[in-house]
Formats: sequence, structure tokens, C-alpha cells
Amino acid sequence: MQKKTWELKDVIMMAILGVVFSAVYMAVFQGGLAISTALTPLGLSSFGFEIIYGVWFMAATLAAYIIRKPGVALITEVLASAIELLMGNSGGLTVVLTGFIQGAGAEVVFALFRYRKWNLGTMSLAGIVSAVFIFCYELYYLNYIALAPGLLIGQLAVRFVSAFVFSGLICKLAGDGLAKTGVVKSYAIGAKADIGKVYDEEE
Repeated sequence: MQKKTWELKDVIMMAILGVVFSAVYMAVFQGGLAISTALTPLGLSSFGFEIIYGVWFMAATLAAYIIRKPGVALITEVLASAIELLMGNSGGLTVVLTGFIQGAGAEVVFALFRYRKWNLGTMSLAGIVSAVFIFCYELYYLNYIALAPGLLIGQLAVRFVSAFVFSGLICKLAGDGLAKTGVVKSYAIGAKADIGKVYDEEE
């Protein structure tokens, strides 16, 4: 049976991914501003960040996919957001709160499958539930609830697609790629003989 308690190597991997994704999140934020500006003449500026929103769930899903233990998705996402704040994000402590909400969304899905199922469907669902969690928060914190229902549905749909692409598909492929190199051979993902298939799962 797979050992579920954390080890030092797990903490190290979470810290590495936290640092890497904190930098990614900072860069993507600037990218979101640029996309929103480009879409403004079309009246679609509100979709600028939705297109890339799935990037903000990647720390949670990739860390969980590699380590495959309870709490990893939540803690890694919170860690990435905390480091992002220290790197100069102007959002204040709300940045860490959003990291907690997003990480919790992913963690719930992996917990529902008892940390045993690791395939594209599970990882994509984790990203999509993260999208739902943070969207519910933004309905009130960012006053999205005042927007037209059609616009809200459109934004959420685009966010779902983004979650599938970035936190699902890309993280699955990235994890499999790392496993093939042997870099993560001491982790749960490295012990699986079926690495490389998009629809792999652990029974």
C-alpha cells in the first residue's frame, strides 16, 4: 500500500514547485493584463484573465500528481501564492486566501478519489472544481454577481476550458515528462509503469 505520510523529499518538492509557480503566476498576471487590453476594442476585456485562469491551479494539480498524498495540492497552492505575495504581488493577503480556495478545490477532488486515481479526467476535474470554488468567491469579492447572467456563464465556461488545458492536460503531460527523465523517480509518479498515457490511472 502506498505510504501516505509526508517525507522530507515531499516537502522539498512542494517548496520547489511553490517557488517555480509563484514566478509563473506573477508573469501570467502581466500576460492577463495584456490580453485584456487587446480584447478591449472587441468588448471582451472581461475574458482576458479567464483564458489563462487555469494556470493558477497548476501548482496544486502538478504537485499532487507527482507526490500523490493528502494535503499536497492545498499546501503547494498556498505556498505558491504566499511566495508570490513576497515577490511583490500587490493583492495583499487576499492572494494567499485565493491560493487557499483554489488549492482546496483541487484537494477535494483528489480526496473524493481517495488519492488513488491519477488520470487526465481526475486532474481536469480538480482544476474545474478549483475554478468553481474561486468563481464563487469572486462573485462577491469582485462583485461579479452584478454582471449579466449570460456574461457570467460565458466567463465560467472559458475558465473551465482553461482549467482543463493548463491544470489538467498540460500538468499531466508535464508530470509524465518529468517521470520519463527519472527526475521524480523517488516519488509515487516515478513508480508507475504506465506513465505516458493520457488516461492512466492508479487503482
